[in-house]
Parts: sequence; structure tokens; C-alpha cells
Amino acid sequence: MGYAILTLLLALGMAFSVRRFSSVAEAQIDRLRAKEHEITLAERLRWSSELIVSHGRGYLISGDRELLEQAKRARARFDEHVGALRDHALSPTGLERVAEVEQAARHLVRVQKELLAARQRTDDTSDLVRRFDEELRPRHRDLEGSLTRLVEYKQDVLKQLYDDAKAERARLELWLEGLLGLLVLAGLGIAWYFTKLLGGPYNKAREARDAARMALAARDELMGIVAHDLRNPLGAIALKAAWLRRGADSERTRQQAESIEHVSLRMERLIRTMLDVTTMQASRFSVTPKPFAVEDLLHETMETFGPLSESKQVRFEQSLKEPGLVIRAEWERVLQVLSNLLGNALKFTPKSGQVILSVDRDGAMARFAVLDSGPGIPPQNLTSIFERFWKDETPGKKGTGLGLYIAKGIVDAHGGRIWVESEVGQGARFYFTLPIAEAAGHEAPAAAEAPAAAEAPAPAAGGEGRPRG
Repeated sequence: MGYAILTLLLALGMAFSVRRFSSVAEAQIDRLRAKEHEITLAERLRWSSELIVSHGRGYLISGDRELLEQAKRARARFDEHVGALRDHALSPTGLERVAEVEQAARHLVRVQKELLAARQRTDDTSDLVRRFDEELRPRHRDLEGSLTRLVEYKQDVLKQLYDDAKAERARLELWLEGLLGLLVLAGLGIAWYFTKLLGGPYNKAREARDAARMALAARDELMGIVAHDLRNPLGAIALKAAWLRRGADSERTRQQAESIEHVSLRMERLIRTMLDVTTMQASRFSVTPKPFAVEDLLHETMETFGPLSESKQVRFEQSLKEPGLVIRAEWERVLQVLSNLLGNALKFTPKSGQVILSVDRDGAMARFAVLDSGPGIPPQNLTSIFERFWKDETPGKKGTGLGLYIAKGIVDAHGGRIWVESEVGQGARFYFTLPIAEAAGHEAPAAAEAPAAAEAPAPAAGGEGRPRG
């Protein structure tokens, strides 16, 4: 609204300025044109007087009737120009100058008529020429003087008009600068008013944003503390459950102990996820990469997810397009990424579907691909799928919304990148890259290095964050 009002004020000021400039310029042009026309008429009077004298003298000498007619026409034009000059709005001084011209012209015409009439009665021209020089030339000089004074007066008037136009333009510029100053002040006033109106809501929104940031920081800190403090009790519960399972004296007791053990392991993975999120948010997440063969990684992945895919009646296949490929990464973290992606793929792929894990070389990186034949991902979800706490709202598909977020953080920490491609009804294709290491001297991690992956009956932490088509 403030911009609209300011724009309207500027538009009105501009329109008024243009109109004012146009009217002043037109008025000045009309006045200058009128005065220039008056000077032109005065010069025409001068030219007509010259014609009157020259044609009259020619007739006196030669007696040519044509020269007599030209002299008469020159007098008629002289009278016409005087009348036109009088029709202009003249000042008293201008009228006085015109009257002088008319009086001098009447004296000249009267003497010329007498000489022309005498020429018609005699053929002796010597006396007429003498009288012409003695009587008519002084009258002509008087007429010339009056015409010169009239022209000079008109030139002075024209110069004064130019000076007035310059002064008027200066006054108009000053006025317009004042108008511009008023518009600027009005704009500042409008800006101040609307800033005052918006200041309250803006301060409230800023306070709410700061409070939300503090709440998020406090939540993340609390989540990290709780997750860290829960790990020891959960470890004790898992050990007690394992000890109880091994020493159970009945099948029912053994089953209950196994159930407790599985629940504690799921809680441990959830706590590990919470800790990962906390460190990633604090920019303290790091990995310890070591070289290992991709074949070993795929072998353990098949052992972990092969039984799960069979139970879901989904065909799980693996493909390594370059045998002997060695990557430099942290074994446990790569397994965590694959657990998230494969867990999601198996969760959303229907029975008789297919999930493929393939690895090939992409320059200095190894590119992993997890492909499924599920329902696919809507286009509007592709840009937010890796955000924290984003998850699919499909009924029966629960999760924390952290699996893909953590997977992205792990891949980024290794210097790789992760992305997704999908069309609704065409399945989903998740890709991520990891750096390739030299094949010589690599060391495959022992089974003890990945106890969670070997003991976990099914990936639980990675089963969230995947939208449906």
C-alpha cells in the first residue's frame, strides 16, 4: 500500500510537471513567434519603401508605365504591412513607433505622387530628377530612420521575452524541485508510517523465530543427553536378556528373552540415530574412512537383507560392474546408508516386486544405486525427501523421518553426494557416491566390526523418510 501511494504521488507530480512545462513552453513559443513576425513585417516595410523609391525614380527617368504600376503595387503592400503590424497586440511604445513609420511614409508618398503627376505632364526629366533628389530622398531617409527605430524596438522586446522565458524556466525548475522535495518528504512519511505499522508484527515474528531456534537447540541438546544416558541402561538390558536367553529352562522364557533382546536392539539403533542427528546439527559429525572391497560390502548386505526380501516375497539382486573395486569409507556408516535405502525399498516394494543394488565406477567415485519397482515418489516430494523429520504419511508406513537425512549426512561426510530419481508408478532410484581407494593394501573389516549389521534381524532405523506415489 505504501509503495502504491508513493507511486501514485510521483505519477501525479510527474503528470503535473509535464503539463506545466508544456503550457509554459507553448505560451513562450507563441509570444516569441509573434514578436519575430512583427520584426519580419517591419523588414518588409523597409523593403517596400525601397521598391517605392526605386520604381518611382525609374519612372521619372524613363517614363515606363510598368514602373509606375510597380511603384503603386509597392505602396499597396506597404499599407498592407502597416495594417498587419497594427493588428498585433502592441505596447504604447510599439504603437508610437508604428505611427512614426506611417507619418514618414505619408510624407514620402505625398511627394512621390506630386513628382509622378508632374512627369505625366512633361517630358523634361532633368528638373524632376533634381526635385526627386532634393525633396524625396530626405523623406526616404526619415522613413528609413523610423523603420530602423521600429526594428530596434522589436529586437529589444524580443530580447526581453527571451530573458523572461529564461527567468520563467528558472522559477519553474525551482517550483518543481520544491514539489519533488515535498514528494520525498511524503514518501519518507509514508515509509515511516508503514514501518511503524509493520514494526510490531516484525518484532513479534523475530522473537518467535528466536524462541523457536532456542527451543530447537534445547530439544537437540536434550535429545543428545537423553540418548547418551540411555545407551548404558539399554546395553545392560540387552546383556541381561542375552544371558537370560542362554540360560532359559523353558521355551517360553527363551522367547520372552529374545523379544526383550530385539526390543533393546531397536531402541539402541534409535538412540544411535538420535545421536547422529545431534552431531550433524552441531556440525560435529565425522567419519573414519578405511579402504575395503565393495565385494565384501555386498556380501554382508546380501546376508542381512536376503532373508528379509524372501520373507516379503521381493526379489533382491546385486550387481558389481567392476570386480575388485575398492572404496575408502567407514564400513559401519556405509552399511547404515545401505540399510536406510534398502529398508525403504523393501518396505514400499509390493510382493513379486524387485529391488536391485548395483555398484559401478563414475570417474574417481564409486556410484551405488538402489532401484525398486515400488509406487514411485511424487515430484513435489523429491526436493524435500532428504530433510530432517520429513516422512511419508502413508498409513501403516511409520518412521521417524530421520533415515534419509542421516544417510545424506554420512555421504556428505565422505565427500560424496546422494540424490533420487523417480516417477509415479515407475519405482524409485536412489544413488550415492563414495571415493575410490587403491586396490592394493586394502583391509576388509572383520565381522566383529559390524555387530549391529550382523545381528540385526531387519533394518529398522532406515525404514522411514520414503514417500509413496
